[in-house]
Amino acid sequence: MLTSSGLVRVRDGLCGRRDARRVRGWFDLVDARSESPLETFARLECVDGGVPPDELQVEIRSSSGGFLGRGDLGWRLPSSRWLIAEIDGREFHERTDALLHDRHRQNALILSGQVDLLRFTSRDVATRGALPTAIRRALAR
Repeated sequence: MLTSSGLVRVRDGLCGRRDARRVRGWFDLVDARSESPLETFARLECVDGGVPPDELQVEIRSSSGGFLGRGDLGWRLPSSRWLIAEIDGREFHERTDALLHDRHRQNALILSGQVDLLRFTSRDVATRGALPTAIRRALAR
């Protein structure tokens, strides 16, 4: 794990090195809100595909203020709803208890009327262009 100050040291240590200018812009893409490498890859795939998310770790609350869930990547829709992309890695989302929890949370989010929800797997993220294409289609609806 790299801390914020460690990241600054790495960036500063690149000054004057060969190809440093080429990678300098990558540091602007670092975001500690990503909760897994797969979420980071998904976010960067969306950035490369021209549909960067508006927000990461979008909290959705009920009308009474109760926490319903948090979405990995979020795009604000014109209707003030959110398009949420959930990035489901095998490690956390394929266990039976996790599958049940995810289904209950997904239903609560959708039934709140605040969310359109898409789910993606590691295979979706690894398929070049699949994620931004799906996001673009959902945003165009």
